Amino acid sequence: MLRLARFIIKKWWWMFVILFICLFFQAYLQLEIPTYTSLITQEITLHATDLARIDDPEYVSTIWTYGIQMLIICAIIFGVNVASVFLQSKLGSKYAAAIRHELYAKIMTFSLAEYSHFGMATLLTRTTNDVNTCKETFTMFMRQIVIAPVFFVVAIVRTAQASWQVSLVFAVAAPIIVIFVVIMFVMVSPLFTKVNRSFDNVTSVYREGLTGVRVVRAFNQEEKEYERFEEANSTLYHTDRRAERIMTVTDPVITIIIDAANVLIFFVSAVILVGETELTADYAAVVAGNIVAISGYAQHILNSLVMLSMLFIRMPRCRSKVRRIEEVLHTDPMVVDPENPVDISTIEAGNVGNIEFNDVSFTFPDSNIPALKDISFKTEKGTTTAIIGSTGSGKSTLINLIPRFYDVTEGSITVDGVDVRDYSQKDLRGKIAVVPQTALLFEGTIKDNIKFGASDATDEDVEEALKISQAHNFVMKKENGIESWVNQGGRNFSGGQKQRLAIARAIIKKCEVYVFDDSFSALDFKTDIKVRTALKSYISDAAVIIVAQRVSSILDADNIIVLNEGEIVGQGKHADLYENCDVYREIVSSQMDPDEIEKTLVLSRQYAMEGDE
Repeated sequence: MLRLARFIIKKWWWMFVILFICLFFQAYLQLEIPTYTSLITQEITLHATDLARIDDPEYVSTIWTYGIQMLIICAIIFGVNVASVFLQSKLGSKYAAAIRHELYAKIMTFSLAEYSHFGMATLLTRTTNDVNTCKETFTMFMRQIVIAPVFFVVAIVRTAQASWQVSLVFAVAAPIIVIFVVIMFVMVSPLFTKVNRSFDNVTSVYREGLTGVRVVRAFNQEEKEYERFEEANSTLYHTDRRAERIMTVTDPVITIIIDAANVLIFFVSAVILVGETELTADYAAVVAGNIVAISGYAQHILNSLVMLSMLFIRMPRCRSKVRRIEEVLHTDPMVVDPENPVDISTIEAGNVGNIEFNDVSFTFPDSNIPALKDISFKTEKGTTTAIIGSTGSGKSTLINLIPRFYDVTEGSITVDGVDVRDYSQKDLRGKIAVVPQTALLFEGTIKDNIKFGASDATDEDVEEALKISQAHNFVMKKENGIESWVNQGGRNFSGGQKQRLAIARAIIKKCEVYVFDDSFSALDFKTDIKVRTALKSYISDAAVIIVAQRVSSILDADNIIVLNEGEIVGQGKHADLYENCDVYREIVSSQMDPDEIEKTLVLSRQYAMEGDE
């Protein structure tokens, strides 16, 4: 917890100093109250046997003086307490905000490998629930780490000055409480680690149920999802209950120890002190005052022990949360920028737009089986390269290597003649526009989503991109046009509409390389043809890579790469591949009847002749 506080201590150290000064004076002044209570008690006891002196002006004046002084001290305590609570709240909020900032900044540097390692559910939990737990404990810690020791030390000293015998009670009670709390800490720490894992599991199941609610209802699997959630929730409940059972013992045991200490304090004060000498009126007044003062000091001492014990009770839960947060913060991403990235201004103009795979192999971090093996091909500026293959053949994995979402295991990938690992990630991805397989839109307006690809784009640029992606018509039919609202994830748009908006977001970037990862799958054939026709003229000077399922979408590609189980089994134009590649022939035959196949072969030969010309 304190290690995480480094994010704000350096910047806001002066605020911590003011807070600790306020807390010190608050604690010290609170210990003045029993002193004044003792003095008033002595005055009352001393004059209690002489009713005639009740109206004595000096006596009344003394009582009023002590009372006013107590009120002044209470007013100061109130003001200091308000200031300290304000600073606590502010520093606690800054503490949580700083950790969330660091977590988010760190997570944004992760490659897809780190996302897969942690999982989305646990990253969400660590950024929200875990940070809040640390914040609450840190806020309590800031207060108790000052107040409790001041209460304990000053009250012990003053108690010892009044009666060294009473101070022995604390010498016995304090170690017992400390030993008990330490035992509880050791017992409960492993359980809270299990609670955190169970909480992540509940979050994961809950998140899956919410995002997949349509599928669940479509297949009438509500009961099964209830059972999954109940199983995860039950595991969390039983684990948390075991931890809480141990923790619930703490409060009553500490209460018993404190009550026993209180009894001993009054016994020592009332019996031993009173019995020391012959009880005179003056001595009786002093003893009465000391008993009241010692009782007040004892209450502060015992309260300080309770506050510290409550803090330590929270520590096991906080400790497990801190470990989880630090696990994220201390994880080094697999994809990092080079120490001396290439200066993109030095790249020769003739190489711009060229991408080359040189014997590339890739294995996922949690696997021993290569997902891609010995991949080699080249795409040049102004050409279109299509990638096709069965499900799981490695198509999406291959294109994820180009913008360095993963790094290759073997071989190399060059963009504009430079290894992608020699670019800064920002420069590399600035050259590439990617339309992912799942079209994701962000909450905001349509214009905001399109300008996500180019923040300096004008409204005219946005409308042009929408026209090319064949999204202009349905956008302009909306009441607010490009200012129409997009719900989170684009839930208020159909799959085809989201894909067209995602395409518009990519092409407005106007870069050297465009990658379309099965980005036309939700479009009908007519719209598909219109989009590809418009794209062909708009991005004719760029290198285009298309991952496709439909053979009809890639007939005019300059080079078609056929993947099967992570290997290239064919490469060339449509007609050549149909004649020479068995895998490609099977794909074509599964999608078209013989007459359609014959027509595509004729078209392919025509495209080839046009390309040669």
